[in-house]
Amino acid sequence: MRRFVITALAVLCPALAGAQAVKGSLVGNVTDTSGAVLPGVTVTITEVNTNISYSTTTNESGYYTFSNLKDGTYRVTSELSGFKRFVREGVEVPVNATVRVDCRMDVGALEESVTVVGASPLLQTDRADTGRIIESVHLQEVPLGFNRNFQGMLVTVPGATRPFRPHSEFFNAQDSLSTNVNGQSRLANNVQIEGIDDNHRTGLLTTLIPSAEAIETVNVTTSMYDAEFGRAGGAITNVTLRSGTNDVKGSAFAFGNNEKTNAAGYFSHSNPPTDYLESGFTLGGPIQRNKLFFFGDYRHITDHAGRTTRAIIPPAAFRNGDFTSASTKIYDPSTGSADGTGRTTFANNVIPADRISPIAKAILAHLPAPNIDAAPGQINFQQDYVRTKLTHSFDTKVNAQLSQADQLSARFSFLRPDITDPSDYPGFGGSKQGGPSGNGFSGTGIDTTYSTGLNYTRTFSNTLVMEARGGMNYFHNKATIDGVATAASDVGIRGANIDEWSAGMTQIDFGTNLSLSNPMVGFSGSLPWDRSERTVQFASVFTKVKGNHTIKFGEDLRHTRDFLLQTQDNGGPRGQFQFRAPQTSIPSDAAATAGFANAFASFLLDVPSLVQRDLKVTDPGVRFWAFFTFIQDKWQVSPNLTLDLGLRHEYYTPMIGLVDQGGLSNYDPATNTLQVAGYSSVSESVGVQKYFRNFGPRVGLSYRMNDKTVLRGGYGVSTIPFPDNSYAYNFPVKQNNVFNAPNNFAPAGSMKNGFPDPIVTQIPSTGVIDASPTALRNASYFHVPSNLHEGSLHSWNIAYQRELPSRFTVDIAYVGNRGHDIPTQFNENAATVVGLPGNAGRPLFAPFNKSADVTTWIPTKSLYHSLQTKLDRRFTNGFLLTSSYTLGRGWSYNTGDSNTNIPTPADIERSWARTDQDRLHTWVESFLYQLPVGPDRRWLKEGPLSQILGGWQVGGFFTAQSGLPINFTMSAATLNAPGNTQRPNVSGTPAVLGNVGPGQLWFDTSVFSSPAANTFGNAPRNGVLDGPKFVNLDATLAKLFSFPHGVKGEFRADVFNVTNTPHFDRPNGTFLGATFGQITATAAGLDQRSMRFGFRLTF
Repeated sequence: MRRFVITALAVLCPALAGAQAVKGSLVGNVTDTSGAVLPGVTVTITEVNTNISYSTTTNESGYYTFSNLKDGTYRVTSELSGFKRFVREGVEVPVNATVRVDCRMDVGALEESVTVVGASPLLQTDRADTGRIIESVHLQEVPLGFNRNFQGMLVTVPGATRPFRPHSEFFNAQDSLSTNVNGQSRLANNVQIEGIDDNHRTGLLTTLIPSAEAIETVNVTTSMYDAEFGRAGGAITNVTLRSGTNDVKGSAFAFGNNEKTNAAGYFSHSNPPTDYLESGFTLGGPIQRNKLFFFGDYRHITDHAGRTTRAIIPPAAFRNGDFTSASTKIYDPSTGSADGTGRTTFANNVIPADRISPIAKAILAHLPAPNIDAAPGQINFQQDYVRTKLTHSFDTKVNAQLSQADQLSARFSFLRPDITDPSDYPGFGGSKQGGPSGNGFSGTGIDTTYSTGLNYTRTFSNTLVMEARGGMNYFHNKATIDGVATAASDVGIRGANIDEWSAGMTQIDFGTNLSLSNPMVGFSGSLPWDRSERTVQFASVFTKVKGNHTIKFGEDLRHTRDFLLQTQDNGGPRGQFQFRAPQTSIPSDAAATAGFANAFASFLLDVPSLVQRDLKVTDPGVRFWAFFTFIQDKWQVSPNLTLDLGLRHEYYTPMIGLVDQGGLSNYDPATNTLQVAGYSSVSESVGVQKYFRNFGPRVGLSYRMNDKTVLRGGYGVSTIPFPDNSYAYNFPVKQNNVFNAPNNFAPAGSMKNGFPDPIVTQIPSTGVIDASPTALRNASYFHVPSNLHEGSLHSWNIAYQRELPSRFTVDIAYVGNRGHDIPTQFNENAATVVGLPGNAGRPLFAPFNKSADVTTWIPTKSLYHSLQTKLDRRFTNGFLLTSSYTLGRGWSYNTGDSNTNIPTPADIERSWARTDQDRLHTWVESFLYQLPVGPDRRWLKEGPLSQILGGWQVGGFFTAQSGLPINFTMSAATLNAPGNTQRPNVSGTPAVLGNVGPGQLWFDTSVFSSPAANTFGNAPRNGVLDGPKFVNLDATLAKLFSFPHGVKGEFRADVFNVTNTPHFDRPNGTFLGATFGQITATAAGLDQRSMRFGFRLTF
């Protein structure tokens, strides 16, 4: 029966690609003092904290290997009759690392022994990958920002940029950080907790962030992964939680700050109320000594974050219809012709009070007056607010040594943040500019997350080991607005609040190129949403040692269910009224047709340019399988040379709906129809074909030139999965209702008339819907090509590593990669010819009269080259140092890394440019130094001065990066090619003036000019000029205390941005825009100095 269970586990638990190498290996050669190899030597290793041992014998080459080792500190003993016993103490084996301990045995009696006591080996002698191991001392003692998120330390890895917090407060409730590694999109990273996937399916976010107090190590691999790794092209990060040992150990901790420990914002000059407190405990120990161990932790976070909204709202005179101060004329839309000709101006540029819409008046009554004296188009309103978040999280872990041959571990992790983010104007929303969300994100949300893992290891013999693993990654994220349910109907807009899903105020929008913050009122179209995702995975890996070959092979299986209900386009479920300048101007007055005042006048007169909304039709969601297979041979060719040879295959089934019919659909541009999954002849995958050719060879070399020098190199191919959410945005999941104006100057409807009754198209029995009717023709769609498949990334590196005196090591590496067939968003209904009137250049306009965008994916390439260096000293004798420097360049076709199209479909090669995240230089230093004074130190070990002067430690974290490239575009395009981006002409490189603030130029704008009509302009997508550089210093000062019975205490003060240096955002790159060339904000999440105090007790 037992053999049957083991065999079943091996067959039914294929190895998850990104879930392997969650353990370490220990290898070495045994020789005599002359260097002759010694076969038949018994080598025993013992994990000193649990007293668990393993033994093997050296082969005919004197080589031994231990694989599938739990991370820990080991004692290595070698024994052979006629030789003295050799003992090496203190060998640390991290996760996903191969540690080499070579044993040199002296002739003598076995009862005699030679014991070597020293620090663990420093060199990476038997692997060709690049990356870094981040230890717990780094996470707990070096100042860790971002609310103590371990991902803040990823910048210490060469090739990585400084992490940032993306997305809204609600979507990223767990405060996941993103980083770009080796020029790749943040979507190309892969995070796992002890081998269990910890990513959103799209790659946008990490699902669960464990407490820094619970983490043992963070292993980051950035290039030349072993063949058992996959689903990544950037960084593969594996988090290992702490485990119990034979000793009971634990801690209690608290860290916090408030507004009194923070400096005021650079632009806001405000310091709103803040209250942050993170507290909790850890506990681990034996349940049965040498057999069964436990570890657990709990954390509670109260996070009342003070924020400042800074926006542009209508001045008081404009609200009353008085535009005498405006630089443009206001034309009466009730005069003249429907095409705008013949209109007359309002007398004295003042709209009579009886002409102002009652609905506009009711909306404006909910807006406060400007409180900053500013010129039109500049920020004139500011207010403080508090976002509240309460988070509970815990981890539990049990390790069991069932027998000498069987090990089992089980883990459960839980996280639940609960958020309230108030709107600018209670009940009526607002732009929320200045916060991390912006764009009207305000409301309440909760994100319930858990991650589980079960790992079983069976040692069949000294040469055969099997590891089986299973686990689940799950989250359920719900968010809704905080507005009044009937807000739109209360001000007189009918037809907006048709159900609970569409409750709240309609968006009033003035466009991105006009000087008003959007939405003026209303909420983000993304809210509400309901999203849940579940990934179940099973894994098994066999390791076979044959001679000098260590062969690993396995298969893997993963099943993902992804549900996303979100009607976020076209203003969202409450709809949107867009107001633009042409409705109160005339064709011959160019200034008026682009005027800020004219757009607001259109609102007062209730003449919108567009009326639209998104309707919820059915529940969306997809499911799919992923299958991976790999084989890898680690071959010790000679005592100095190790080769890694591997092959990997990945297969992703096409996505299908969670329901049999209607769960997703695909637009067919050839027939202008929507193909609805599961109906009649329409396949469940809506025509997307299977693709089986994702092969990834891996070749690595490690050459030990001598005991202190290693040369490494490698080449490998990785598969980049398709991460899109397009299934959630096509009909019948939701339906756009778009009502356009008959021309650029006529109104599209009115707030008074409200929204027309919902138009929902019925699905015929064939599942094929004609998209010609107006309700569907004006909608934007997604077209997933039938031959769409995953991309591939070809990576290579060559590295030199040298051990230096005083336990330092230096690494110098060249790292590069080239992407092939990377799926990239592309608007296939963008104009392919410039200069044609209206929509004539759009491919689908002539055959189907379709002017809306159609997003598809095309295969593109990318390129990255870099020099990466690091100088490290592991934490030894109270001193730790990591230093890294990267000189790198990356190129690609699209702007940004998610949901962005290639900007020039009419001339694709024009979009080939530096990536948006490209920084030429990145230099990062971190250190920790314990003063050599006091108990257990070098000096003043006893006495009163020992207690006063002893136990102090200092640490720091320094980052310096080049600026990000500025993307130059135009606010008033004359390209006449819808769907394409026009850029200005530039003559030479603009001089950096360095001024910041409203009305101040950071660079010389005089070198820019408008291109001729129907031309793109000569400015490249990126590359004309980089934004401000980033320089930051964080520091810590701590006092360590000792109490009876082994209890220790620590009081610490962390200071972030010690010098209070403002970290400016990039200047506005929109030529002819009101703030072109100006810096009016700091980079998201990076501004004023802050301090955090903490206390920790350990035993």
